[in-house]
Amino acid sequence: MNGFELNWLELYGYLGSALIAISLMMSDIRKLRWINLVGAGSFASYGLLINAWPVTILNGFIVLIDVVHLWQLSRQSTVSRSIEFAASDTYVQTVLADVWPQLHELPDSQRLCVEFGGAQPKAFTLITQQESASEPRLAA
Repeated sequence: MNGFELNWLELYGYLGSALIAISLMMSDIRKLRWINLVGAGSFASYGLLINAWPVTILNGFIVLIDVVHLWQLSRQSTVSRSIEFAASDTYVQTVLADVWPQLHELPDSQRLCVEFGGAQPKAFTLITQQESASEPRLAA
């Protein structure tokens, strides 16, 4: 075999390494964990096939860590919190109104409750003066 030829086993090892490296570039933690899980699993099996026990053990352990973290992530609520704002709030007018343009048209005295999934705004409800923040009505 010359210096540029690779066999299928070496390619498989490179694939596992590449997936692990790619996973570390993900900003979404779920994507990172899934890609890392596949990459570490591939690299662990590569280590097993070439009898490289340190590679097998380390990447097998990483697979277990990824599985535990993915299980924990799957148990988390998708809506992490809701926050009440005034329609005149700078955040509402500069950030949320880009997502929901109808917020520009609300009177300054209007209050709204915004639900967040992680750091992302997911939905909003308008709050009337008779209602408390815990009993918002759905916006049209």
